[in-house]
Amino acid sequence: MIFLIIIFLLLGCSKNEGLRFQPVTKVGESDFSHLKKMASDLNLEVNRAPVAGDGTTAKAVTDIVINFVDIDPAIDGISIKKDGTVMVVLDPAFENVGMGNNTVIILQGWPQSPPAPPPLVFSTSVVDQTITTTFKQDYLVGVSGPGPKQAHLALFGFRNPKPGVYPVLLTIKPDPNSSETRSGVGHVHIIPKARPAVSAVSIFSGSPGPPPPFNNAIYQTVEEGDEANTVGLYLWDKLTKPFVGIDVQMTNPNHGLLVSPRGSTVGQVQIHAPTGASAFSLTTEGPSVLGSAFLTAVDVGILKTKFIPDPSVIGSYRLHFRMNNGNTQELFVRVVPD
Repeated sequence: MIFLIIIFLLLGCSKNEGLRFQPVTKVGESDFSHLKKMASDLNLEVNRAPVAGDGTTAKAVTDIVINFVDIDPAIDGISIKKDGTVMVVLDPAFENVGMGNNTVIILQGWPQSPPAPPPLVFSTSVVDQTITTTFKQDYLVGVSGPGPKQAHLALFGFRNPKPGVYPVLLTIKPDPNSSETRSGVGHVHIIPKARPAVSAVSIFSGSPGPPPPFNNAIYQTVEEGDEANTVGLYLWDKLTKPFVGIDVQMTNPNHGLLVSPRGSTVGQVQIHAPTGASAFSLTTEGPSVLGSAFLTAVDVGILKTKFIPDPSVIGSYRLHFRMNNGNTQELFVRVVPD
């Protein structure tokens, strides 16, 4: 694990110039017209990274994931050739404290799934608020799964700005020998204080890792009569402390509670099942235990869950894990004929 963390923290240098624009500090404003002229066809979604409870909290270390293609594995990502680049420009309000230890990990659409195992064959360079990833070999759709879809920005040398909504520009140059670029402007919501958080991670979901990539923990397809893979959930409380001793108590097949050792309810579980399904269940390996989050190495509560579909019904299930006063993690399990 130490070897993986060291690899992920490698930092290079570049002469890229950061673009300058003003922050949007009121949640709900969407006047990005001055940036839209730089964007083309990518619809960006920006979220807290799953390996930190406070990646989008004001003044905390910046740790975010940008989705630039729908993470459904049935949808292709974007092929990127050797020497192609992914460039991200943050608002100047994000403070570059000059400490280094910044990296971008290009994922295929689920946690701990870069297009190749370490050593990673792309490099990160940072100048001001411009972060550039350069590929050292081809990563093509269909060769390494659905292809690149996400940029995980683990920016240990950056600090988040004050609460508000801030624009993020992402530009992909898939082929260094072509003038084609693909780009988009999204926005990240920086919250005043950390909130209870739940994240699905894939390191507990089995083959082919370790090392990465691991099986997709968010979208699973299983044959009729089979169980889904184990899904590990990272849990933090409102103080970004590890939520330990949390377990699932199902109140009926479709609904459950996340319960603390003292019996208080800290979250909800909701299962949406296909028509006719009734003999399905969600189990755990026991209450959440103290662990170390992948990449960031921060303390976290780890809850290992297992979903068992109705053995006689095909169709799609959606599972929601929602923290009270916090976020929601959604999982998908599709059952197909054997």
